[in-house]
Amino acid sequence: MFVHIWRMRARKKRVEDYEKFGRQVTLPSLKKIDGCLGAHFVKLDQARKPEYLWLVFWTDHKALEQARAHPLWREQIKRFEAGDYYKSIPQEFVCESVESFTADMTAPKRIAKPAKPAKTVKTPKGAQPKKSRPEKSKSKEPAAAEASPEADSEPTAEGE
Repeated sequence: MFVHIWRMRARKKRVEDYEKFGRQVTLPSLKKIDGCLGAHFVKLDQARKPEYLWLVFWTDHKALEQARAHPLWREQIKRFEAGDYYKSIPQEFVCESVESFTADMTAPKRIAKPAKPAKTVKTPKGAQPKKSRPEKSKSKEPAAAEASPEADSEPTAEGE
């Protein structure tokens, strides 16, 4: 993989226009060029004057060279130069990646909240609570819980 790094100092009065140009012209153009793996448009945080980096990742050096001849690239460069965005001549570096890693940049999935416990229904004095139906067993054997309601109310030898 090759990285094309482009560094430029922007005119203070043209910063908003340049950032808009980068988002609306350069990035969409790069997406359409074969061999481009991705791009980062970066504003240097520590710079006293507005300064930017482009980090554009290419499959190999040949893909970068072919991109430079691509009509989209040439049109984008013409529009960039006509916009008079830069204060000094941009610096370009072409670097071969020796080693890299990529972090998973997707937003973490939200963990589902635990289900709220079922509300208990208070029965008025003297009324008998409704008995809930037993859940059906997933096994093919009949469940012991499917006995008649009378069997539930009678004590068993174990329950005495």
